[in-house]
Amino acid sequence: MTLQARFILSVSMVVLVSLVTLGQKRQDALQQFISYEDGSYVDSLHELTIYVIPSVVKYKWDSPRSLYRSYIRNMRRSLFNNHTYLLGHAFIELRSPLIPGTLLTGMSASSRQEQRHHVLKDKYGMAILGAVLQGRMETLEELVEKKEKYARRGDLAFIRVWINEAAVVRLLRFFKAYHSTFGNEEVNLPSYGGAFWPRYKGEGAGCSAFAVSFLDVAGLMRQYFDEWKIEIDIPMEIMGGPYNDYHKVRIRDVKKLKSWSDGNGEAHTTYEPFEIFDPSLMFDWIHDTWNVYRQEDNPAIRPVLENDSHGLIFDARDIPVPENEELFFERPDRSVFIDYYRRVYLESFENH
Repeated sequence: MTLQARFILSVSMVVLVSLVTLGQKRQDALQQFISYEDGSYVDSLHELTIYVIPSVVKYKWDSPRSLYRSYIRNMRRSLFNNHTYLLGHAFIELRSPLIPGTLLTGMSASSRQEQRHHVLKDKYGMAILGAVLQGRMETLEELVEKKEKYARRGDLAFIRVWINEAAVVRLLRFFKAYHSTFGNEEVNLPSYGGAFWPRYKGEGAGCSAFAVSFLDVAGLMRQYFDEWKIEIDIPMEIMGGPYNDYHKVRIRDVKKLKSWSDGNGEAHTTYEPFEIFDPSLMFDWIHDTWNVYRQEDNPAIRPVLENDSHGLIFDARDIPVPENEELFFERPDRSVFIDYYRRVYLESFENH
């Protein structure tokens, strides 16, 4: 072998080893979310599934008073059970021949105690709905167990979408970019909160926003989003903590309000606009839609039962992905929650 040939071979080996090492590091980082031993999924179908779990007691969003009462009922029902979700839950599963197994993950608050402390000690009042909290990405291992547990109870429903390969590639790009910030233990950014939308640059997510964002990234089912969403204007008088000059909100102040703000006044001064996807609304929507389409011989939406869980299957394989859209973009509107997050956390992170 000539000297030139040996040199080219040496360089090629260095490049190959570097690529293998980089791929291994990436796989190690994502290992907790992906099953690499799943050999049951061998056909060419790509699937995105959104799982939803309702709250123990259905939340009543009619007024601050009714919401507070339903929150207390949920707290009492789950007081001695740390394995329930106070606000319900949603998470995603992505299966594809492009993934050597199953991607299964969701967003969760790191500690229920942090939420209770802000409500009971710091007197956040209704600011707790959008408060910035420490969060974490749930692992495949724990969600496999929860899928089985909540299915046995009848408290699991799902939306499954058959998608194309381009959609899978786009979703994996989105997930890896999100994970690089909020799945990285070295990045100490609060990542959980009802005001977050994960497609806005630098923002984390609540559990339901995280799940719905996968549909949004692929341009799927957007026509149904409003049916799963709660939109309210929170009076600033019941907003506390750092989101309203550290005003302390007494419980009786919340309980006496029988309506939300009517939108008159100045946004972010007299009221704070707020919206959130409610897992219980999503759960009920799945069941209602399931009952409608089970009567049809060839439904466009296929109702299925899987492990006693009601599910809907949508065929979106012919729907093109919105490649003209960026995966992440700037937030178009103000939020007192995000203003605080940017000022206290995100600007410091970006400067380093």
